[in-house]
Amino acid sequence: MVVNAIGGGNSGRQELSQRSQNSVVQILSRGQPPCRREVKDMRKGFTLVEILVVITVLPFVFVIMDGLFRTLLRDIPRSYSVAQENTTLLNMLEQLRQDIERAQGLPESFAELAANDNMLLIASEDGVISYQLKDGQAVRRKLTGAQRDSAEESRVWSLPHATVVWKVWTKDGKGYAVETKAHIEQNIRGQWKQKMANSHLYFAGSFGKAPVQR
Repeated sequence: MVVNAIGGGNSGRQELSQRSQNSVVQILSRGQPPCRREVKDMRKGFTLVEILVVITVLPFVFVIMDGLFRTLLRDIPRSYSVAQENTTLLNMLEQLRQDIERAQGLPESFAELAANDNMLLIASEDGVISYQLKDGQAVRRKLTGAQRDSAEESRVWSLPHATVVWKVWTKDGKGYAVETKAHIEQNIRGQWKQKMANSHLYFAGSFGKAPVQR
């Protein structure tokens, strides 16, 4: 009887221990799913915050990109066009300088032509050379000269946005130098602005070879 009681006690304790272990396992097993759901909920929360940040930042990004696209699509091509036209303008002024330095005089008129704000007359050994500003162009012509070549009789520079002003300096009624002022006009956001402005003074013939640039 004593042995049976002792054996029964041991069996009861083992059974109780087994039940306790099972309970712990069940509790741990039941606790896992809520932890996983909590992690998932946290991930969803971070994603929502990221979306809100993106929505807040996007307008500023669009403003920056809009300015960049305007620069790439509008301002850069316009600046390139201004640079090209300025190169053409400088080529014309260089030819004008060469003609004036070889000039024997700067007459006020020749035949039916008269020197004015749009017409410049240059007397040279080969004859008379005229420079005319008309319809966004500068036109150089050889008006007289037995040695002139028909292919070189006229030369045209396209200057649609350039403004060229020349003034003949005179002494004792005779012209001895030509002052030129030129610039390119560029429309920037509805306002016309002067670009590549320059001023030169060219002396005719014996009055000097080197131009004075200001």
